[in-house]
Amino acid sequence: MTEEDNTKQKIFYGWVITGVVFINLGMAYGAQYSFGVLFPSLIEEFKWTRQSISGAFSLYNFMYSVLGVLLGRWCDRFGPRIILIFGSIFLGLGIGLISQVQTPWHLYVVYGLLASWGMSATYITASPVVVKWFIEKRGLAVGVAQSGLGVGIIAIPPICGALIAAFGWRQACMILGAAVFVVQFVMAPFLIGHPEKIGLHPDGRAHEPKSSSGGIIREAIYDEISYSAAEAIHTRSFWVLTVIFFCTWLFVFLPLVHLVIFALDIGLGQKSAFIALGTLGGGSMIGRLTMGFLSDRIGRKPALAVNLGLQVFCWFWIMGTRSSWMLFLFAAVFGFSYGGVSALFPAIIGDYFGRLQAASVIGAVFTIAGVSSAVGPLVAGYIYDLSRSYQLAFLLGALTNFLALILLFFSKPPLKKVRRVEFGVRSRKGMDKSAGSEC
Repeated sequence: MTEEDNTKQKIFYGWVITGVVFINLGMAYGAQYSFGVLFPSLIEEFKWTRQSISGAFSLYNFMYSVLGVLLGRWCDRFGPRIILIFGSIFLGLGIGLISQVQTPWHLYVVYGLLASWGMSATYITASPVVVKWFIEKRGLAVGVAQSGLGVGIIAIPPICGALIAAFGWRQACMILGAAVFVVQFVMAPFLIGHPEKIGLHPDGRAHEPKSSSGGIIREAIYDEISYSAAEAIHTRSFWVLTVIFFCTWLFVFLPLVHLVIFALDIGLGQKSAFIALGTLGGGSMIGRLTMGFLSDRIGRKPALAVNLGLQVFCWFWIMGTRSSWMLFLFAAVFGFSYGGVSALFPAIIGDYFGRLQAASVIGAVFTIAGVSSAVGPLVAGYIYDLSRSYQLAFLLGALTNFLALILLFFSKPPLKKVRRVEFGVRSRKGMDKSAGSEC
């Protein structure tokens, strides 16, 4: 085998991990976006308010964000495989048990509490693992992995809608839960937490590069600084990034829960509503791929600024949406910008704080900032129940993203160098601990 073939084989391992993450995210987020498809069926059968149903999803978002810091530490310590195995059980069971709900609190328990554990496990064993496998092509790799989310949003909600039409919503939940469990359980053994575990290095390289060639990848990225979560939270960089993502995620899940029923409110048919949801997923997939790739070349901050600006535009646009083409345009652009932000989130944290304990640091930011995503669906439902309109909720979405855009100009990597990651060297305490685990 030539040296070139050997290098290609080493790079191939990283892309296999990326493919596994692609599949896991597609199944999990496709199922998550199906909650909006289920929304009208729950209202029709139980006559619950939009706020009460949205509250279950908000609890789900709150819990899977809060659990990020705990599961992130466990992922770094024990490896992603065991975390995902248990996560597949919780997520599949939580979705399947929606079929048995009779009162709102049942939905809060099985979806808000049980399924959220599985969703958090899926997320924390996804992008943070990809971050550990790549440096030079980190943005592209995370974008490719997260594009599975977009594919899942395109494919699974319409399938869920078809299952509801054919078998009823209860049976559809059982089928969906079983499918999520099987796919993730089968994929779990293929996850390897970092390349050093099997004697490789990031980007498939044979040794640590001393400098970069071409593009804007700087030597500082290769000469990585690795922070623990405890160290990271004592930096200004951590908190500026956390507040940025807190603001942009406040209303990010409003369309996930309310888009289908909003389309029905403005006089569009169910077909148009499902097309809009699928368009949002397609836009998300393209946004993750495009902005992940682009951020490797123009930098994370400029790429993130573009996406935050598009988010502001989208929220103002939907305030005047009254026709199907306007709704489709909103869905496409919002999906693109939301997907771009999601792909850049783990990549920029990996750049700022290093690979070694990436899951812990990403989990810490996600726990603090991610809980804001519980607000949007609940507040939007409350606003609608009071005013019979989503306009105020849309305006709040625009304002919070504008604030995130302003704060981005104050974001900088941490100045203090805590310690250097020596790729392939296991003598340090942190690497010894990581190498001794199944990851």
